[in-house]
Amino acid sequence: MARSDESSLDPVRLSLACGRISGSARAIAEAHRFGVAEGLHQHPWTAAYMREAIGVYAAALPVTYQREVASLFGHCADSMARQSIPASLAEDWLIVSEYLTNATSAILDRLAAQPDPAPARGGEPPGIDDHEPAIVHFDQLAALTTTEGALRLERAALAVKGHAGAGSPGALNDEQMRLLKAVASGAAIADLATDLGYSQRSLYRALSALWRALGVPDRVQGIRKAAAEGLLD
Repeated sequence: MARSDESSLDPVRLSLACGRISGSARAIAEAHRFGVAEGLHQHPWTAAYMREAIGVYAAALPVTYQREVASLFGHCADSMARQSIPASLAEDWLIVSEYLTNATSAILDRLAAQPDPAPARGGEPPGIDDHEPAIVHFDQLAALTTTEGALRLERAALAVKGHAGAGSPGALNDEQMRLLKAVASGAAIADLATDLGYSQRSLYRALSALWRALGVPDRVQGIRKAAAEGLLD
């Protein structure tokens, strides 16, 4: 029997979820850079971390918004469990899946333990527009985890987002294919620029465009994805 659309992966929703994860992780790492002491949780995607972090988010975000996030994260976690992925993406996929699953559980558990908000005007529950702009205290989240953990989470979210939104191998043009194979050789940027007829500055721009076309954040992920999809054969 074919699976229903409810269990299929929606790349737009997964990209949105990964964008929120990577943005939060980046903000946590920035808070450390500006002097916030690191916390004890080395992996900010575990259930133990989420049980502490949810209080910080809940203090800033309206209940209706929390429900929307739980719905988004829960859908993505459920659909991710049904997907076949390249082996090179397995660790990143697991990290993001655990984050989404544990965040969903933490949000729903907290919502179940508190009363529904009082109705707003017209008998409707309050929405995001009924509140002052929320400020999530990323310094408090940073105090729960480590810089290394936050950066690892960001890399995982960007990799999964890239996979969700990436085009097919045919999306690369001839010059990008030439550049990809040259970069995969492991040569230094200065040597590549000379061999390919670029200035170093223009080569960096071309590489940035190449990684965007592949839907990956950097050279390492780009080469991994290219190898997994047979682009280097």
